Amino acid sequence: MLYRKLFYFVYFMVTKCLAEEPYCIKESISPVADPTTLPKLPSEFQTRVQATFNKERTVEFLLVYDYYDQKAEIITQEEIEHDRRVFYYDKNEYFSIKNYRECKVKKINESFDEFNFFGLIYGPDGTINMKPVNDLLHFNNEFPHMYVGQEVYRGIPVNHYRSCQDWSELNANFLIDFYFSAVEFEQSVGFPELNVQVPVATVIKGYIDLSAKIGRSVSIENTYEYFEFRPFVERKSDLYVQPDGVYCHNQTFKGEMPPIPKSFSFTEEILLNDKQTAKTTKVYYSYDLKTIRYDTLATGNYRQNAPLKVIHDFNSGIGYVIDEFLGNCSINPLNNEQDSISLADSAGLALTIKDPNQFFFIDDSYFYAGQRLERGITCDVFVSKRTDLKALSDKQSDYWVFEIYFMAIGQVMESSESEHPGAPIAIKITSSDAKTKYIINIYNFNPIEPSIKTFDVSQCYKNKEKAEFAISFDYPQDIDKVSFKKIFEKYVEKKFYEPILSALSLYNLSPLRIIPPEIKVSNNGFVIYTGLTNYAPPINHFRRLIGVKIDLQHAVNKIESSSPENCAYQCLKDTAYNTNFYRCLSFDLCLNTDIVSKSATFTCSFYNSSFSTDPSLIIENGTLCDHYSKNVITFDSVGKEDAFRVIEDAVLKGLFNIDYETNGLFISFKANDIYPATLDASPDSIGKPPQGSSSFFQKFRLVNESFDLNLERIKENNSIQFRQRKGVSIDECSRLCSKELAFRCDVLTFEPILKECKWSSISIDFLSNLDGNSYVAKKDGFFLYLRDIISLFTEFPFTTATRGDLIELIVQNKEECAYECTEEKSFKCKSFNLCDNPRDEKFKYRCLLSDKHIHVDEKNPDLIYSPTCKHFTRESIDDFKLVAGYQLNVNPQATYSNTSVERCASVCSYMEAFVCRSFDYMVNTNDCWLFKENVKDNIHTNVELVLNKNSNHYSSQIKE
Repeated sequence: MLYRKLFYFVYFMVTKCLAEEPYCIKESISPVADPTTLPKLPSEFQTRVQATFNKERTVEFLLVYDYYDQKAEIITQEEIEHDRRVFYYDKNEYFSIKNYRECKVKKINESFDEFNFFGLIYGPDGTINMKPVNDLLHFNNEFPHMYVGQEVYRGIPVNHYRSCQDWSELNANFLIDFYFSAVEFEQSVGFPELNVQVPVATVIKGYIDLSAKIGRSVSIENTYEYFEFRPFVERKSDLYVQPDGVYCHNQTFKGEMPPIPKSFSFTEEILLNDKQTAKTTKVYYSYDLKTIRYDTLATGNYRQNAPLKVIHDFNSGIGYVIDEFLGNCSINPLNNEQDSISLADSAGLALTIKDPNQFFFIDDSYFYAGQRLERGITCDVFVSKRTDLKALSDKQSDYWVFEIYFMAIGQVMESSESEHPGAPIAIKITSSDAKTKYIINIYNFNPIEPSIKTFDVSQCYKNKEKAEFAISFDYPQDIDKVSFKKIFEKYVEKKFYEPILSALSLYNLSPLRIIPPEIKVSNNGFVIYTGLTNYAPPINHFRRLIGVKIDLQHAVNKIESSSPENCAYQCLKDTAYNTNFYRCLSFDLCLNTDIVSKSATFTCSFYNSSFSTDPSLIIENGTLCDHYSKNVITFDSVGKEDAFRVIEDAVLKGLFNIDYETNGLFISFKANDIYPATLDASPDSIGKPPQGSSSFFQKFRLVNESFDLNLERIKENNSIQFRQRKGVSIDECSRLCSKELAFRCDVLTFEPILKECKWSSISIDFLSNLDGNSYVAKKDGFFLYLRDIISLFTEFPFTTATRGDLIELIVQNKEECAYECTEEKSFKCKSFNLCDNPRDEKFKYRCLLSDKHIHVDEKNPDLIYSPTCKHFTRESIDDFKLVAGYQLNVNPQATYSNTSVERCASVCSYMEAFVCRSFDYMVNTNDCWLFKENVKDNIHTNVELVLNKNSNHYSSQIKE
């Protein structure tokens, strides 16, 4: 209403006199001023205007004009009425806002006649624009202007200009006087550095021809005085925007809301004005992991202000509350009570994680509300009107205004490196009467995926509720310990969960059941120590609804039970129920009233649906029972042992890989073994030896149950090495022996009470007779293992060496052939061919023993493909004799870093650049030094061994 009055006063405040002649004639304007000498009007300005109409009425308003951004604003205060009108020509909308609360939106081109102050000009492409500043103020336009002279107006020295103009849109003729500040005048709010003349006043006199409407012309005399004129717009962030907490009806421009990432973390501060309270929470969110974590302080009956870590696992429907100071943990059915502000439709029985947009209350109902400053940050604001808020107070509201603030794209924050352009900064929720307001301030928004360690709940499960294990990996080619730690370790730790979840994809295993990995790196590979927790107590997978009337005819199955815990267990685990034809999603617990018993008994009725999927379960005349409904639709109920066996199967089949791919580089880290990291290796009550489960352990056989290594005797022989460690499992002990870098390990002993492990370089042949062998000693409780005979050989399938066979035997299996090779006395047996013998059903194989390695003859054409044979060769290390704690006193011909002793022996065996006769292996650095000298030859008389506790010397036994 006020703007209609203003428009009327600007253009139609008239007298009743009739005018038949024009008020002025354009030709009377002489001499005509050169337009280039007239004051220049800025294309962006703001000013306070006092308009006097026919000396009868005065109105004041703030006028803001921005031709660059195609925006404008008029603010008027008359008595108790405050009105704003904001024009967005770029969006073809203007906002009429009354008394800060009532807001309506109209399209500029559809309401042009209602308020035509800033004009309407169509561009060649159909876009609309506002009037240029010269047309807006009618100065230096297409009409002639003349310079009248310098005068004083309101005490200000001004330059006076005059123009006679015909305004066709009003069918009017006006004589207009313009007053601009003189160049030498400096205003109190002036900007001398801009060197501009600003308008001081405009006086309009003339006639408007209203013959078509009222049958005559009318005269007007209006004066517009400008105060605090600024040739730019100040505080744009406070202008051109809707008021805080106001929803403008009929808005159509939605704008483009920045996308919310699928994972993020931030700190939120929630302010509730009706309760005069504030709450601060750290939030971690992962949509891919279906998990949310809240770090907050305890309230209520628990320890006041105790730091709590609340984790919601939507994979299993379980909630965890962990006291970060005491380490206490409680496991509960998942609910949405942690959400300080939630929407009404989130109260359904079947819970699912809110997607990133839902988490921030975002849907398609929002409209763009312009830019505002929030905490000193320029923000794009989006507004919506909603009725689905579950308020935290008893006050009711017709609707709620939601406003979401996003950091403006392209803004660079000098004060904070933690805020990201496009990140949410705040959410404000205001009741329709503006009396209740919630403010959620968002700090340190980080769009990076939180580490899965962030959601670690393993402390909520005790030792027997975990299956801990280790998975070992070799380095791929061209990767060593240094490059792995520098480039790949963090990546492997992050991606380690993927092959586990892939192997268990059929079981809906929650990622939170994976114990965070710990990587231990060595020179020849790395081991990841991890594990799985058991699934949460079955009853916690369900939410209880007390006293619900149930239609029991829908039940798929019924059983008698003594407790709801038993019913929950049966619902999750009974394989008869959990099939492709039936999934137990809920059950009823009904008290048996017709059975006489000392303790209450119940009937459990199971359903393949829940309230959320089948509302017909509830009927008016149903039986009154307690109903338990699954928190989530998915099932996470595979036991830790079963899950471990699935992972173990994937590892042993070579399917457990962590792939690294970037910029065309592809590297695959392949697991080579898995073993329980905390296996209880104690013997049982009848003294049976410990049994391992890994492929490392399977390479060893038990030789004696009461022998240990005699370390005192071993220390006297510098050709034998040993190591020992306590507190490891039999699987870990066998792995340590198999992976020993400094020497070839063929024997180990294990004591299961203290879990003491010893392993040594003593050869199998050396221990063929234990009686009277001084390197071992009888010792109760110790178990002596030797490497399995066949593990001493490397198998080459479909291959045979056609020469070099010295002895042929008929055997039953490959193990027998391997044994004959190691026991051969007439020559040093280094390999054998094992070929089919179809003529004998009992002795199925021909065993051909040789004194050559396959790599010695690998370029020989006699090494051929054979569909009926396999070739087995001993490792090159068997061709060398160990002298522990010594090194050769000459310079090496070649050196290799970060390698194993087996690899060093192999390189020496095929060295083509020179004849390699020996090598030193540095046990502290895993370096290999190759020599053409040998301590047993007569070529180099100055060659000898010198003491070095960090070195082992190996001399070739065939190149002497």
